[in-house]
Amino acid sequence: MQFKSSEDGGQLERYLKALPKAELHVHMEGSISPQMLLRLAETNGLKLPFSSSRQCKKLYAYNSFQDFANILLLGVSCLRKVDDFFEVILDMGTGMAQQNIQYAEITWTPQFYLNRSYSLNDILGAMNEARSILAIRSGLEIRWIPDIVRSRPQPAQAIAAWAATQEARDAGVVALGLGGPEAGYPASNFSAPFRYAKQAGLCANPHAGEGAGSQSIWQTIEELKPSRIGHGISAIDDPELVSYLVREALPLEVCLTSNIRLGICSSYDSHPLKRLIDAGCMVTLNTDDPVLFQTTLTREYLVAIQECGLAVQNIKDVILHALSCSYLQDFEKSRLIKSFINKFDELDRLFLNESQGR
Repeated sequence: MQFKSSEDGGQLERYLKALPKAELHVHMEGSISPQMLLRLAETNGLKLPFSSSRQCKKLYAYNSFQDFANILLLGVSCLRKVDDFFEVILDMGTGMAQQNIQYAEITWTPQFYLNRSYSLNDILGAMNEARSILAIRSGLEIRWIPDIVRSRPQPAQAIAAWAATQEARDAGVVALGLGGPEAGYPASNFSAPFRYAKQAGLCANPHAGEGAGSQSIWQTIEELKPSRIGHGISAIDDPELVSYLVREALPLEVCLTSNIRLGICSSYDSHPLKRLIDAGCMVTLNTDDPVLFQTTLTREYLVAIQECGLAVQNIKDVILHALSCSYLQDFEKSRLIKSFINKFDELDRLFLNESQGR
């Protein structure tokens, strides 16, 4: 499908919204809407530094990573009861379904909740109640990626041990993540917990090459043996690393607006997304923390085309890459890939007929 003129902008956005989608890099804690925060604060007897959604959105301006982290932690502080996790995932998944996201791997950070009166299994159970409702209502399929924070390594082994249990894996946990600031917190600090998780059957899914250079990606590859790299955009500065990523088909989870809002890249047109794709890297597009960065997956696709020079076919490839490098079983991947391709073709015919009829 081709959208050649600026007059097609509205049609392009409708087309992108209608595409079936998959998202692999999205954090629960960065996806709590202002309305949900206000509701949680009211039911939990908490006081927030805002009293309306409009006031809350004024806080989504960051001069540093710490500004961003502070707002994210404000959301974490509102999750007080087990039922709160049910509410947040149900709200988050409903928003995903409205964008026609049909598969998602949602990252969440268990160590934020280790001091609660309930267990991680209790949290996962509540999240899975919402997951089941979403599957019935909209067909959205969800898996979970609990992650470790680089700057707080003390609970890492305990989180890995929990995530690797049969109970957690049966409940949808598919990988172990690693997030937080890279500088001063190398991947080598986490070799043992990731090795433990891998031996139990969990994939390694760390962030790297976001706030640090290509050497951070190399070390993460060597120490953690990842199945995917969260962000990874600094690879573009190292041709040898780019060649390795292409040769090994090691996927990158790129998050455009996140990189702009946190100052990793100065603008969309300077972002290395297109150069990584043109070099042959397997790239997926994601929102990272959609509420905190005021974006959606549909908007990320639109920006990738209008600001970064991608074509519609690139977006289709990105979506299919997300399915092929997901942590679904092979038969599940094949089913979804076939379904998505059929829907792509149906949409192309529909929009082609629409444009010819104008």
